[in-house]
Amino acid sequence: MHRGRTVFGACARPREWGEGEFGAGPDEEAPVGGVAELRAAFAREASGRRGGHVPAERVLVTGGATHALSLALRAVLRAGDEVLVLSPHWPQATGVVRAVGGVAREVPVFLGLGADGSGFDLVGALEGAVTRRTRAVYFNSPNNPTGYRLDRRRLALLVELAERHDLWLIADNTYDGYDFTREGFSDIAGIGAAAERTFSVHGCGTTYAMPGNRVGYLVCPPGAAATAVSWARYTGGAVPTAAQFAAYEALRTPRAELDRRRDRAAAAWWLADSTLQVPHTEVSGGLYTFLDLRAWGDGERFVRRCAEHGVGLAPGRDFGAHCGGWARLCFTAAPPQRVAEAIQRINKVYGEGADEH
Repeated sequence: MHRGRTVFGACARPREWGEGEFGAGPDEEAPVGGVAELRAAFAREASGRRGGHVPAERVLVTGGATHALSLALRAVLRAGDEVLVLSPHWPQATGVVRAVGGVAREVPVFLGLGADGSGFDLVGALEGAVTRRTRAVYFNSPNNPTGYRLDRRRLALLVELAERHDLWLIADNTYDGYDFTREGFSDIAGIGAAAERTFSVHGCGTTYAMPGNRVGYLVCPPGAAATAVSWARYTGGAVPTAAQFAAYEALRTPRAELDRRRDRAAAAWWLADSTLQVPHTEVSGGLYTFLDLRAWGDGERFVRRCAEHGVGLAPGRDFGAHCGGWARLCFTAAPPQRVAEAIQRINKVYGEGADEH
């Protein structure tokens, strides 16, 4: 349960393709930034999500979402520039910031929003973290690991803050296909003039169940794509042509099938929520819930104890310096029966620890 994954099959698998099916043949090297046909397809997907036209020249095909995030940061940061990282956060986010020479400043927000969304001062928390070196804000929604989803009202607050301080917005949209709310996923780039300062990061690994394919894409603000392409050229070059074609095929997956997968993930959450006896975060999307182990005692010890019972959990400290008393559970990592069995073991460990404390 510690790994972020689903039990769904890949939406497309590598195969040979004939002349005219794609803009590059199987034995041709793809251009840096992506094959034109795939960039156009991703641009159409982004346009539908944002509710406005996204030109293909602002879309880069990347080696997964991590590569997309790295290119976005390299395009806007200079050594020592700070990035506000809304936390708890995807574990690699702070490391990627440091790898490009930036300084990651974790801003705890998602646990506060989830516990008391109406009373938590999101803007105040961020305003207090802004310094003269702040250059960008990174966030991912639905959030890994809490499952909290930023709605349009709170996204608009982020846009206002970015405009007030002239900051870039880096939106990690990895879980855009797994929003369980009636409103559905909201892309911050579709709010007001946010597209002018937003880098949107996307991956095929989660939505299309193709993590081994290592294809993602980055939608850049106007004028930023050329810089990002230059960085791509010197940090790995082009994404393999065969992987790009598989992603191109995955984009043809019927909407009904993607909705079915989302609904199955939501059902897995409802199962976890109804059976967990451990306090945990309320989930509006994504593949995870965050277990609150502060009353139990040592979160690290809880993770080790669960491992002894055959259940893997991700330690909370991986998701933020303030998260040592938490642990992440992926409720889509196994079929429902196995998830239920794992939760029974987790409940048993928690109950035993509660008796000790």
